[in-house]
Amino acid sequence: MDETELQKLLDQYLKSGDPGIYSKISEAAPGSKYDRFCQAYKLLDVDNQKGISLSRVLVSDFPDFPEAFFALGTFMINGSKEYSEAVLNLDTAIQLKPEFIMAWFNRGIGKINAKEYEKARSDFNRVIELDRGNASAYIMRAVANNFLGDLEKLIPDIEIALQMDPYIISSLYYVQVRQTIDKAVELAPENANLFYARGYANLNNGYYRLALNDFVRALELVPGSSEFYKLSGASKIYLKDGPGAASDLKVAMGINPDDPEIYYFMGLLANDVQEQPEMGYEYLSQAIELNPWDPVNYYERAWSSYDLLDYEAAMEDVKKAIELDNRNGDFYTLRAMIGLFGELESGFDYCEDFRKAEELGTVYKLSKYIKKYCKE
Repeated sequence: MDETELQKLLDQYLKSGDPGIYSKISEAAPGSKYDRFCQAYKLLDVDNQKGISLSRVLVSDFPDFPEAFFALGTFMINGSKEYSEAVLNLDTAIQLKPEFIMAWFNRGIGKINAKEYEKARSDFNRVIELDRGNASAYIMRAVANNFLGDLEKLIPDIEIALQMDPYIISSLYYVQVRQTIDKAVELAPENANLFYARGYANLNNGYYRLALNDFVRALELVPGSSEFYKLSGASKIYLKDGPGAASDLKVAMGINPDDPEIYYFMGLLANDVQEQPEMGYEYLSQAIELNPWDPVNYYERAWSSYDLLDYEAAMEDVKKAIELDNRNGDFYTLRAMIGLFGELESGFDYCEDFRKAEELGTVYKLSKYIKKYCKE
């Protein structure tokens, strides 16, 4: 595989984070700068300090490789908070590769953190020039405008971003983004889309009470929205308000009985709050019937089967979840638990799954299982 093909694969890896692409690079060019970049970059927000160390060596060994400087600058922003040095490294990445969109974007993030808001806005302007469909850049330009006091530009940029991706704020929920969306809500208190976007971000980032408040307000502005009832009910699941969650989800189901996510949340409610895995299994089966391509439906139904001690069914579902999404550490955790405690005669290597889950990230604390059941 020549350099051009390797670079194309690397560009795809940066966009998707797909470990399958990294494997192709590693197999085609082991030890190359492309392989070493991927080895470092997969540590982002897993072990940023090690990522910094590997990136420094990469920069030293390949001073004309823009991705090396991009990696070092990105790790510094996320890991060391050395924003000035991070920006310098991203400067070099951009000098070497002037249309490196992710480098422009991350340099803007570094400048936001360094409180250089005018320069940050300039970087996000450049990202938008290069990629008009970059919803994240519109959100971050709104952040820069917020801190510059340029408030008339705030809501238009947020609305453009939300039209492209209604959930974009959830993946960018830095403190500066939270402050900016709060300011937008203050400026436009009748805009239900802003409450919905902030509520979804709060829900996905664990701020369940704040999420519920936002969805309640959204329902006041748009009564009868099945989406708002659904996510109000979801918030109540995490707040352990079983009756309230059931009430909201049933209203949502009555309005839109073909929404598979409503059945997913009903299944989650039955599994985690009502402790009725039989009912959970039925709801999740309905979710799968309506949407057989969403891996979380199979994952949650696997928990229903696990709680019902039907380990073979649980294993079948979690394998399907992994087939659909092989980058979710929680899926590997459940498969390992089934392999460890399910008494299946498969010779399943649950230790490999525990370690894979830790590598990918999981909500479960696995060190005690690895220490007890897995030998080095």
